[in-house]
Amino acid sequence: MKAKHLAPLFGCCALLATLPLAAQSPAISSTSPQAVAPGKATDVVISGGNLVGVSGVWTSFKADATPSPDEKDNGKNAGRFVYRFNVPTDVQVGVHGIRVVTDKGVSPLRMILVDDLPSVAQAAGNTSQDKAQPLTLPIAVDGSVANLSRHYFKFAVTAGQVVSFEVVARRMGTALDPVIRILDAGGRELAYSDDAPGLSGDAQLAYKFDKAGEYVVEVRDIQYRGGGTFNFRLRMGDFPCVSVPYPMGVKRGSNASITFAGSSIDSVQPTQFTVSNDASLEWVTVGAKRAGGKSSGFALLSVGSADEVLEKEPNDAPENATRVTLGHQLNGRLEQARDEDRFIFAAKKGQKYKFTAFTRQQGSPADLLIRLLKTDGGQVGESEDVGTADSALVYTFPADGDYSLVVRDLHRRGGSDLAYRIGVTESEPGFELAASADAFNIPVGSTEMITVTAIRSGYNGPIHLAVEGLPAGFACAPTVLGPGINSVVLTVNSPANAAVGKILPARVVGTGKIGDQDVKSIATITAALKGASNNTPFPTPVLATAVAVGVAPAKQITFRVEPPQIVFGRDLNSKAKIIVVRDKGFDEVINFKLTPEKTGLPAGITAAIKPIPKGQNEIEIVFSATDKAPLGEFTGVINATIQQGKTTVSQVVPGIGLKLEGPFTLKTTIGGKLKQGGELKIKVAVERNPAFTGPVAVTLQNLPKGVTVAAATIAPDKTDVEVTLKAAKDATVGAVANIVAKGDAMAGKAKLTANAPNAALTVE
Repeated sequence: MKAKHLAPLFGCCALLATLPLAAQSPAISSTSPQAVAPGKATDVVISGGNLVGVSGVWTSFKADATPSPDEKDNGKNAGRFVYRFNVPTDVQVGVHGIRVVTDKGVSPLRMILVDDLPSVAQAAGNTSQDKAQPLTLPIAVDGSVANLSRHYFKFAVTAGQVVSFEVVARRMGTALDPVIRILDAGGRELAYSDDAPGLSGDAQLAYKFDKAGEYVVEVRDIQYRGGGTFNFRLRMGDFPCVSVPYPMGVKRGSNASITFAGSSIDSVQPTQFTVSNDASLEWVTVGAKRAGGKSSGFALLSVGSADEVLEKEPNDAPENATRVTLGHQLNGRLEQARDEDRFIFAAKKGQKYKFTAFTRQQGSPADLLIRLLKTDGGQVGESEDVGTADSALVYTFPADGDYSLVVRDLHRRGGSDLAYRIGVTESEPGFELAASADAFNIPVGSTEMITVTAIRSGYNGPIHLAVEGLPAGFACAPTVLGPGINSVVLTVNSPANAAVGKILPARVVGTGKIGDQDVKSIATITAALKGASNNTPFPTPVLATAVAVGVAPAKQITFRVEPPQIVFGRDLNSKAKIIVVRDKGFDEVINFKLTPEKTGLPAGITAAIKPIPKGQNEIEIVFSATDKAPLGEFTGVINATIQQGKTTVSQVVPGIGLKLEGPFTLKTTIGGKLKQGGELKIKVAVERNPAFTGPVAVTLQNLPKGVTVAAATIAPDKTDVEVTLKAAKDATVGAVANIVAKGDAMAGKAKLTANAPNAALTVE
C-alpha cells in the first residue's frame, strides 16, 4: 500500500497529557535505518508492537511506500514490518514523522529523518576504542547507547580534511543527551561537543584534521545513561554545521533565497526555491550544502502570508533604525556581542499589535529581550522568554506616530547564528487550541474521545469543536467549550461499516464568532509530542497539527444518546437517554461515570448518573442546573464500564450537548393606538425553554398615567395571551417607548422571571 502524505501544519500549544491508544493498536519503537534518502529506494525495518497485518504507512513528507518484496513473511511478525520507501529528489533533508496502520488502528507518531547520507547500523561490541567500528566517510550511523557505556567509531581522513559530526537524538525525540568526542589514535581528545547552540541538546561540531590518518569519534550520554530509548543517528560528512536559516521566514508564493548560520558554514551555497501558495503550509525543512558538497545540513523555515523584511546594519542607534511597515515580519541577526537591532514604524492611535519572537524552536540559540519605545525614547513595553516560550509583547498604541522595536540578546551575546524572527500581527480577541493526543482509534460503530484545551485571549464565548478530514459516516458529537470553559472532551463516532486498516489524517478545529467575524483555530499536538518524545523541548513544528484517526475493532457494547443535545436552564432539568447495544452474552450491569469525573461539567450543573441494570438496554440521565449555573452551550461526556466474567470493557458514550437558556422569552405585540377613554387589545406571546412547561403570569410595566390592564396568565398549553389596555378619559397623551411585559413563573420552589423587549404605545 502506498504511503499517504499530509501537508505539515503549525499552531500554538498548551500542556496536556497524551491519551493512551487502544491496547491492540500498533506502535513504532524504532526504525532501521532511522532515515530515508531523497531520490533513492530505502528498505526500512519498522520495529514495535502489534505490527501483524500492517496495511499502510503515513509520512509527513512526500513518499511512495510499499511492503518490501525482499522480506520473507512480511506482515506476519508482531514486532517487525519492512517497507520500501521511494522519496522524490526534491524532498528536503530534515526531521519528519511516520506512522503505520493495521486493522486494529493507527500508531502514534515516530520521528524519522530524510537524509542524503548513506546509512549503516551500529555494530555490537564497539564500547572501547580498540574495538571501534570502522567507517568510511561520508556516513551516518544508526545506533543506541547502553547504560554506563561509550560507543566508538573509527575513520580515516586526509591531511587538511574538514569533517562535520552531529548526533541527531533529542531532535528526533529520543532520551539520549549526546556528547561527541573526537580522539586521535592514542586516545587524546581533539574536539568535544555537548548541547550545540540551537539544537535542543544535540551535539554538533566540525573539525579540520592537520594530519592524515585514522581517528575515532566517541558517542555517549552526558550522564552515562542508556537503554532502548537512547537511540541516535551519528552523521559524519562534509555537510555544513547549520542551525538556523536566514531569513527565518518566507512569504507564501514568493521566490526565496535562503542563507544559513551555524558553527561551520564556510562556502555554504544559498538555497533558491519557490514557496508554495498552499495556505495550510506553515513550516518547511530546508537543506544546506557546501560548494561541491555531497551531504546536507538542515534547518527549519517558517512560511507565512505577510511580507518578510530584513534588518539593515548599522541600526544600533535610533537615527539608524531600519524603517519597516507595521504588520511586516522582521528578521535579523545579532552578529556582534552587545549588538542591538532597531526597527522604526508608523502606528495609528488605537491599533493593537502583538510582537512575537521566534528563535529556539527554529534552531537559533538567541534568547531575546524585546523593547517597545516611543518617539522620545521612552519605553512602553518589554518582554523576554518564559520557559520554552519565546518573548511576546502586546501593545495598544495611544497616539499616531513613530515607534521603535529594539531587539537584543538577553545575555548580550553575539554571533551569526543568533538569528531571530519577530512575528508582527494585529492583536485581536481569539483563542488557541491544543489536543491531548496525536492519534486516536475509534472502535467500529462506536465512539472515542480526545481532550481539547483552549487558551483564550480576550474571547470568552463558545468555541464549537469538530474534526476535519473524516470520511462520510464519521461524526463528532455536539462539542462546545462554553463561556468560561477551557477544557472539554471531544467524542467522535464511527459508522457500523467503517473500514479498518486505513489512516485518516485529520485536524481538530474550533470555531467561534467574534463580532461579525467567524474565527477558526487548529488544535496543536505539541504537548502530546513532548510527552511521547522524552520531553524534548521543541518538537518539530512541521508535525504540530498532524492528528491521525484510525478504526479499531468493535467492542462488545456500543452506545447512542437520544437526543444528542438537550436544552434546559437555571433551576430546570432535562433528560438524556443512553441506549446500549450489547453483544450476545454481555448482559451484566453497566456502570457510568462522568469524564473527567470531577470537572466534566461546569459549576452549577449536575448529572444524576445511574447504571443500566443487568439485562436492560437503556437508562435516563437527568441533568439539573442551579440558579448560579452559566448560560450557554456545553458538553458532557460519560464513560461506561461492564464486567462480564473475567472480561472488563470500557467504552465512551457519545458526548451529550447541553444548552442552557433562560426559562422563557416574551414578546409584546401592540397593533394600534389607544384613545383616551378607550380600550386596546394587545398580545403577549411566550416561547418556553423545552425544560419548562408551566404557566406564566404576565404583568405590564411602565404604562402611562391613566392606563390600566388586568393581570393575565399564559396557560401551560398556550403560547400567548390577549390582554386589554384601558385608558381613562384623562389618561396622559403621548408616546411611550418602554412598555415592558414581565413574566413570572415557578419551577418547583424556584422563581423564574423574564421580561419582553421594550414596546411602544401611543395614547391619543
